[in-house]
Amino acid sequence: MIAKKQTQIIKLLTLVAALGYSAASVAASAIFEKEYSIENTAVIEISNSSGSVDVRGADVDRVTIRARISIDERYARRDAYKANKMVLDLRAKPPIRIDGDRIVIEQPKNHAQRRHATISYEILVPRDAQVKIQSESGDVRVSGISGPVDATSDTGVVTLVRISFRNTDEVRVAAR
Repeated sequence: MIAKKQTQIIKLLTLVAALGYSAASVAASAIFEKEYSIENTAVIEISNSSGSVDVRGADVDRVTIRARISIDERYARRDAYKANKMVLDLRAKPPIRIDGDRIVIEQPKNHAQRRHATISYEILVPRDAQVKIQSESGDVRVSGISGPVDATSDTGVVTLVRISFRNTDEVRVAAR
């Protein structure tokens, strides 16, 4: 009888731990989308500390930024409240600033956000946009762009697809 109760308690604790683990993992992520109208040639500057960056050129007159924010699981399990707050803060106030036709996506200013958050971006831009990307940790992909491209990743793969340019000075790529 005691052994049966112990087995039931162990099963219950295992279930609670599994639910708690998956709730922290699932809850500590979010997606946001922003659109910006552009009058002239768009200039996109991205500095991302962690996460992939995918910039696609299309026949559009605006820039659409879609981002997925996630918090590393170890931090989310240790403090689910802070992890969820971090996601909500980044979603409410993403590290994006606008300066005329220049859109700058920066690394989060908060040290904890830079350390524990991963932000992966999918960005749709006009084909003639000028694109500059610096990624510390994450793959970079640029496709369908006819403007200048400067793409660097410290610990990821840089891929260029269907890039057209007038001279070789317009495209710079580095993967370290």
